[in-house]
Order: sequence, then C-alpha cells, then structure tokens
Amino acid sequence: MKQLTHAASGILLASLALHYTSHNALCVICWAVTWSIISDFDVYVPTLGHREITHTLAFALFSGALVLALGKSPSTPFYASLASLAVILHLVLDSLTPNGVPLWMPFSRKRVRFPIIGGKIRSGNRAFNLIIQAIAIGAAIMIIIP
Repeated sequence: MKQLTHAASGILLASLALHYTSHNALCVICWAVTWSIISDFDVYVPTLGHREITHTLAFALFSGALVLALGKSPSTPFYASLASLAVILHLVLDSLTPNGVPLWMPFSRKRVRFPIIGGKIRSGNRAFNLIIQAIAIGAAIMIIIP
C-alpha cells in the first residue's frame, strides 16, 4: 500500500484510541501515524530487504516492547500498545497485496496474504488506495465528531 494509505490507517487507529482515552489528541494521532508507516523504513536501509523483518509479527511486538522498555510515564503502556497495533494494521494492509508479508519470520519465510481477498490488490492500485484512505479518514471523522 501507499504511505498515505498507511498514514490514513494510523489516523483511524488513533481516532478509535481517542474514543476510549483522554490522552492529547495531537500526540496520539502523530504517534499512531508514525508507527503505521515505520515498517516501510526498510526501503531506506540498503542492508534490509523491503517487506522482510519489518513486516513481521515479531517486529510489531518488538516495537511495543521497545516503547515499554524506554518509556517512563504512566501512559507508556498505552503508547506501547498503540505502536504494536499500528504496525499490525500496516501488516494487514500489506497482506492484501500479491507479495503478502512474512508474518511469522524468523520462524518461517512463507508470505501470508489476507484470507479471501489477499493477493488480489496491487499496492500501487490508485483506486483501492483512495478508497481505503477515504474510508479511514471518514471513519475517523465520525469517531471524533459524534
């Protein structure tokens, strides 16, 4: 998926989180968007292959564990959970594409695709990306503005 699609999914996740918490909205949105796109930093690191270790369940759990280990505030568990969930949401979106994601790496290199529709949507499919972005932003607006 495109970066904007991942960012829109982060906004949706933040909106859901804000519905159940009283944390600062801007902080939560920025945090969720950052973690929803962080898996794709692998394209900027020459030694990492795209959609390899950063697109795994282990990376999602590691992300939350890292935040938990480094955080010192009472809200650290919330932000750690949000980081892991944002990465998992990234994995779900990328599992819709033909390449899928190596979800169980390092235990298995087999790529996982979302059931039924997984593998049928190209990551560069403009219409699909726009639809996902519109749904995510629309849902976020409906959650934020009752």
